[in-house]
Amino acid sequence: MRRSIRNTLLTVLCGALIAGSASCAFSQTYPLTIDGEKIRAGIYVLEQQNAVGEAVSKLSDEQPDLDTSADGFSYLSQTVEGKSFSDWVNDKTIENCRNYVAVNRLFDQYGLTLPEDETAKINSNVKQAWTEENMYAQYYYGVSILGEYYEGLGIGEQSFKDVQIESSKRSQLFDHLYGEGGELAATQEEINAKLVSDYATVNFFPYELESGDSAQAFADRIASGETYEDVYRDYAQALAYQDAAEEAAQAAADAAAAAESAEGETAENTDAAAESTETPEVEVQQVEVAEKDSLVQIIEKDSDVPSEEFVKQVFEMNNGDVKVITVKEEGEDHEHVYVVQKLDILTMTEITKGTVDSIRTSLKSDEFTEKVKSTGAGYSLTEDSSKSMYKIDKLLDF
Repeated sequence: MRRSIRNTLLTVLCGALIAGSASCAFSQTYPLTIDGEKIRAGIYVLEQQNAVGEAVSKLSDEQPDLDTSADGFSYLSQTVEGKSFSDWVNDKTIENCRNYVAVNRLFDQYGLTLPEDETAKINSNVKQAWTEENMYAQYYYGVSILGEYYEGLGIGEQSFKDVQIESSKRSQLFDHLYGEGGELAATQEEINAKLVSDYATVNFFPYELESGDSAQAFADRIASGETYEDVYRDYAQALAYQDAAEEAAQAAADAAAAAESAEGETAENTDAAAESTETPEVEVQQVEVAEKDSLVQIIEKDSDVPSEEFVKQVFEMNNGDVKVITVKEEGEDHEHVYVVQKLDILTMTEITKGTVDSIRTSLKSDEFTEKVKSTGAGYSLTEDSSKSMYKIDKLLDF
């Protein structure tokens, strides 16, 4: 699955204190050799930066109250998953480099090639980073071009490009193995079970009328067999009339107030003021609503939109149920009312296509990660003496 290049670059930007002399050495050395493949220093630094970022994140999860801004604080004095911080980062960096080699080799073994447009996009990104002026780089790092900054960290143009290529290969490899039709893809039964347990498809609208048909009246019409879109159109028309009437009434009241306060008021403008207080005529255009499928909404079980209580009640409904859901949020003095129709999510194949793609990823991402990791773990490893040059303390001054 795709490893975010954006995250990689952000973590790279954290390592701002690599000495200039060391940077030159970085570009000329190969800290690791994995199964006969030399790992260029720039790639090693990128993977080390990723490892540092992950270690910091895990430390935050393990010790949420840890004050990293306290005087004398040092990440190097901490432990992550029972290991010293530096040992954990070192092991993770090596694992990342093994995985880098594994992804490239698995990609080739399955006979895959990057599409021309993807290659062109990568080449364009690299060229832009190494040739075009960048205001962000100027403001934060005192260089005109991002490539100059990366070079200062020991990350050359080719290493930068290779990491982007590997990320694209990783995404395509996952899709080949676990995407729709892939040899290791999730079964339809697995996908359906996830859809039903974690997602719901509904039609619903918030009820905001101050007069006229009640929310229950609209719900009853849907329950009795009228189409949701027809009932919703009637509601939307009533709401549009209500809004227009309120605006017209306010305009009339403003006009009356202005007439009454005018200096030298005459009988004529007094009559005009009286007339302006009469109920104004309201005209509203016919409301158009979206097509049937466009009205359907997908709700995740762990969502809090529009509220946790709303979502909870939706998941308690059965397919085909129509219900008025009333929610009063803590700290609010009014209730939120919704007219809701729950649909059978397994019949919404076109609407849930994107959700199914996400489910394929969530069901198989750990398996893919383990496949890459176990492949890389089987490779031989040789550490070069130059590896000791890459001190992680120089990457921790965020």
